[in-house]
This record gives sequence, structure tokens and C-alpha cells, in this order.
Amino acid sequence: MLFPANPFECFEFAAQCFDLAERFQTPVFMLSDLDIGMNDWVVPRLTWDDDYVPDRGRVLNDENLAEIAEFFRYADEDDQFVTPRTLPGSISKGAYFIRGSGHDKYGHYTEMPDEYQEVIDRLKLKHAAAAPHVPAPIVERRQGAKVGVITVGSCDLAVREALEELETQGVVADFLRVRGFPFVDEVRRFVEEHERCFVVEQNRDAQLRSLISIETGVAMEKMNPVLAYGGFPLSAQQVVDSVLTQMEIP
Repeated sequence: MLFPANPFECFEFAAQCFDLAERFQTPVFMLSDLDIGMNDWVVPRLTWDDDYVPDRGRVLNDENLAEIAEFFRYADEDDQFVTPRTLPGSISKGAYFIRGSGHDKYGHYTEMPDEYQEVIDRLKLKHAAAAPHVPAPIVERRQGAKVGVITVGSCDLAVREALEELETQGVVADFLRVRGFPFVDEVRRFVEEHERCFVVEQNRDAQLRSLISIETGVAMEKMNPVLAYGGFPLSAQQVVDSVLTQMEIP
């Protein structure tokens, strides 16, 4: 998943979504919101790179197929646990028919648990290997900060403004904006390096906070939720008030 903060990142991330989907052979979602989609934004000019070449990932052409004895769709994974694929129109050696479930790494039907689990385990490793290739988090540090603030998407500008206001009230905080999932190790380290973290999101159930805990192993108690889900864009004052209240600062 990719999390843009404004229309400019939506524009940039769109092409990256296709590249990631083809490179890692998996669905990729870009999560926007109504604030980004409906309101006016001041962003850099959107300019398409005419020299851009899509990343099609591991695709075997007819010459590649002619060099191998037999093609197996889910075998021969690379160091990122991605297996080669073929495209429609390839020579007959590249054709294959696979069940949607219950197959082994050679694409053969199976009801053997070990063979099925081997395929599923490879997918888990593949998704983990994709983490360094999604957009990296934006991290900004302030001298003397013991508090960390994590956010996502269009919360970006309001949270940045809130941090400036909090600093005037004696709360110095570092900033991290998640831009992609799976998370890189930097997200876990950011939480662990701070005495206390606040996770700001426009979600009733604090899903980002839960996801960080589940995926990184960081204790949920180390992260305090700052939630705003009334339907309006997030305001800096909402963040300031919530942080000060939870820190019991009048």
C-alpha cells in the first residue's frame, strides 16, 4: 500500500504502484482521501517523464523460454522471492494453467499441507522483500526531542503545523510520516527511540497504530492514538489539544 499526502504524491505514486505490482506480482493499493481528491492544493507542477520505462519485473520472453527445459510458474524464485512469469502471446512453452488455490510451486494440484505451505511462505517472504522498494517514510528530527509523532496521508501539513505550536509550549517532538507498507525497519526504530509516541490518523479505530504494532512488534502501549474522524480535514489544533491532554499539560 502507498499513502500519498497530496495530489503531487498521488501523481508520482501512481506509476510506482504499477511498477511494484508487476515487479512483485501482487496487488498494490494507493490510499487517497476526500481532502486530497476534492480540495484545492498548492503543489509542484505535475510533469511526466517521457523517458520513464515501466518495470515489468521478471518476464520470460520467447528466447528465454527456448533456453529452458520446462517452465514452472511458481518455481525458480530470485533473491526477492519473485518467480518468473510469461505474457500472453508467448510460445507454447510459456503457457500454463493454474488453480486459484491448492497448488505446489510447480503449479501442480496438491492437497499436501507441506507443499501448499511452501507456496504461502514464499509469498510472505516476497512481501517482506518489497518493503525497501515502497516510498520511504519522511522523518524530521528536532534537537532534544523525546516524543515522536507518526502520521499518514493528508494529515501531513496539519501535523507539521501542530509540532511547531507544541514546541512553543515546551513539547519538542520528532516527526515521521508513513508513505508505504510493508513498513521498513526505520518505523520500528523511530518508535523504540522515543519515550512516547503519538500516532495521528483520521480513523475511528486507530488502524495505523494497530498495524505498526502488529507488523513491527512494538508494544501498543508505547503509542498513543490521536484520532479525528468527523469528516472535516484534520486541523493542527486538534493534534495540539490531544497531545497536551494526553501528556497532562494544561
